[in-house]
Amino acid sequence: MISTLNRWKRLLVPCLAAALLLAGCSTAGETDADVEEFLGVQLQSQTTELTAQDALKKAQDFIDAAAPDQFQLSLTSEETQTVGTQQLYMIQLTTQVGGAAYDPSLGVDAASGILYSCYADGTLKPAAEDEHWESITEMASLTPEEQQNLTEANNYASQILEDGTTDFVLTLKTGRYVYADGNAVYVGYGGNVQQTLFHDGNEGVVVDETTLLARDMNFDGYEDILLATSSGGVNSYYYLWLCDPAEGNFVAYPDFEKLASPTPNAETSRISTYERGSASDYTQGVWEWDDTGMLVEVSSYQVASDESGNVTISSTDEAGETTEFTVTSEEYTTVNELMSGALVDYCISRYGGSEQRAFTFEGMKEVTDINCYSVLVTEGGTPTVRLFVDESKTYMVMLDEDCDGTPEETVNINE
Repeated sequence: MISTLNRWKRLLVPCLAAALLLAGCSTAGETDADVEEFLGVQLQSQTTELTAQDALKKAQDFIDAAAPDQFQLSLTSEETQTVGTQQLYMIQLTTQVGGAAYDPSLGVDAASGILYSCYADGTLKPAAEDEHWESITEMASLTPEEQQNLTEANNYASQILEDGTTDFVLTLKTGRYVYADGNAVYVGYGGNVQQTLFHDGNEGVVVDETTLLARDMNFDGYEDILLATSSGGVNSYYYLWLCDPAEGNFVAYPDFEKLASPTPNAETSRISTYERGSASDYTQGVWEWDDTGMLVEVSSYQVASDESGNVTISSTDEAGETTEFTVTSEEYTTVNELMSGALVDYCISRYGGSEQRAFTFEGMKEVTDINCYSVLVTEGGTPTVRLFVDESKTYMVMLDEDCDGTPEETVNINE
């Protein structure tokens, strides 16, 4: 099987998503009948067996819903074939661009009517449950040239997998394909290895779609290559090779493997990092590329606890201003519960829902002679309201909607 990035791992490539770091078809809120109708899959038992043409129509309905205008379908035989323990009508898919045979093909159980994804290695998955089809609509965003490139890369990747060179090959929109071992990353094109990228080791790493990735890390429109340095830890670290389109190769970015769990954000052109130290300790960072092509940390937020259980929170904002304060473990626990529960619900009811909304604890502050938890609410990094939560009556909140430090209104968030 060909695995490729961003969950389209067996498409004419796989991802990036990410907008969606990271896209798929959601069935949230739909009934089982709705989902079955959309996918073109009938899961209930049939009273009579399907004919070959019934099976072809069922497969066509599924593809029309999941991947319109992407494939041509044809029966491999008018008779059922034994696949594992199933008797299936087999339907071959060929791509509209390039006319290449596609993996997986589809199979329809003649008795039950269930539609299966049938992979070249013999794996069967009910198509309605196969995440491969959930992200295939991302192909619509690719140009015909990119689709053709991916088809060609997929064909070469198949050969590499078949000869046992590796168990996973990543394909790129440029037509290149990438695989790795404990010594290096190999970049191929047209059946030949174009570039060998050596690294300092990744002992214990199983190379698959979670450890060998294609991401546009410097936001120049080209896929870069990441390889995990280790496995099994609470934090993830990667080697990074940036695509140099002018030279047509990849260049190692020094010391990128020191950044924990790096996540690119295409909307802000920044990279966020998150390093877990213990159950309660962690460090967050935000990085951006400067004019020389180097990553620079623009803000940070750190939580550290001591032996007594007190928690020190320190942060540096984009202006370079640093703040630090210490609270008790009880105060820290309480405010975190508020920021993940009651305060979230209240802000949604008053200001509407927002995926960009974030809550930041600013410490304990005395406001109008009341000791309060100070919580700053931002949307997309812009301050929108400051909440002063009464320490003794956490349902009483003073609102500072112009974020000048002085509340304009007091509300009972339980009402």
